Amino acid sequence: MRIRTSVGQTPCFRSTYYQCQNVACGATFSGSVTIDYQLSPSGLAQPLMVLPVAPAVERMKALRDNAKATDQMDLLAALEEAV
Repeated sequence: MRIRTSVGQTPCFRSTYYQCQNVACGATFSGSVTIDYQLSPSGLAQPLMVLPVAPAVERMKALRDNAKATDQMDLLAALEEAV
């Protein structure tokens, strides 16, 4: 399967048209691609789009902010900060 064409409707929505690469099949499909959330903020002062932060990112931040302070090092802290 490959994307044959893609048409941008808005900055966050595209209509896509797919085509099976098996010559004997020849099936075609239509679909859409949307951008719903941001995972990390833009580095620009005035980005072209501002989307809500993904719920999973907000939840991880809340868990990190409310965690009990311990002297034990967190092995996954570096991975969580990358998100």
